[in-house]
Amino acid sequence: MNYHTLAISTLLAATSVSANSLSYGQEAAISNKVTSAEILTNEAVIERVTISVDRALEYLAKQQRPDGAWDGNNAPNALALLAFMGRGHVPGRGPYRDVIEKGKKFILRTQDANGVFVPQRAAGSGPMYQQGLAMLALAELYGMDPDPELEAALRKSVDLLIRCQSDKGGWRYQPQKSDEDLSVTVMQIVALRAANNAEIPVPAATIEKAVAYVKSCADPNGGYGYQNGSRKPPTSAAGIVSLQLLGYHEDESLPKSLDYLVSLPVEWGNSSGIDYYFYFHYYAMQATYQAGGKHWAAWHPRVREMLLEKQNADGSWGIPGGSETENVVGPNKVYSTSMATLVMEVYMHFLPAYQR
Repeated sequence: MNYHTLAISTLLAATSVSANSLSYGQEAAISNKVTSAEILTNEAVIERVTISVDRALEYLAKQQRPDGAWDGNNAPNALALLAFMGRGHVPGRGPYRDVIEKGKKFILRTQDANGVFVPQRAAGSGPMYQQGLAMLALAELYGMDPDPELEAALRKSVDLLIRCQSDKGGWRYQPQKSDEDLSVTVMQIVALRAANNAEIPVPAATIEKAVAYVKSCADPNGGYGYQNGSRKPPTSAAGIVSLQLLGYHEDESLPKSLDYLVSLPVEWGNSSGIDYYFYFHYYAMQATYQAGGKHWAAWHPRVREMLLEKQNADGSWGIPGGSETENVVGPNKVYSTSMATLVMEVYMHFLPAYQR
């Protein structure tokens, strides 16, 4: 079996017919009969997703700098690495082995003695968004390649998150113990989950505090807020994923939150009021995949078809108007292309941190 055939055979699916031939309601009705997301059988849909992802990776490989980075901030660097791994590419083998190795080495070189991955280019209000993503990428790499340098970096990263977790259980922009918000917190939660999967110990108390903080942000009507219970689309997706990945699939706040999530429009841009576009879709796709059933069926075909339609001829995706700006996410469409690729790669389920 060749690599292409193997990749196709491992894709998760959404439906036994394409989204173009079923209505929204029909797809949801079919998926009401199942409890998992693992029902994709349509070869034409699989082929379209596979081709799209491979084109995106070709674009990302061309954007890598000689020093191994894609950007001076490690958020796009980590997302690009995750995109390659999300397609099943691994360190030391395959056509992208050098891309992965150079990217890994660059991120490792940026870590200081305290465990912080120090950015060359500041983005936003502090380094903790990129910290969580860099840690996630390295944890996934370590799970594939037990490099002692990776282990040392991960242990320092875990120690840093333990030290700077707030009293309420979350994290904020700076690598210090202060206040917290759910947007930053979810990235640390996913990173800790990945580290734990890679057998880097994470104290139970750290996880319990994080769970308590996420729950404190729940909106009574469903969804989660940025720092309280006033729901917003991006933090609602983030809150759902946080609880799911920490094993709280039956939490009482999840059913209403998932209902709210899939009621949101799927449109290219933020005319519907969804800010931080790719952040939202990255977590929303994971949240509905983890939930499976009717929520997965109601969500993923719409997102998949939108992204397939909006992919550029060179394999990239741009940033829709009104969303994240270049001064935050960086140039060359690396952030948007990596994020869109990771959304599509949910069907491939290669990344352990996001497996059900």
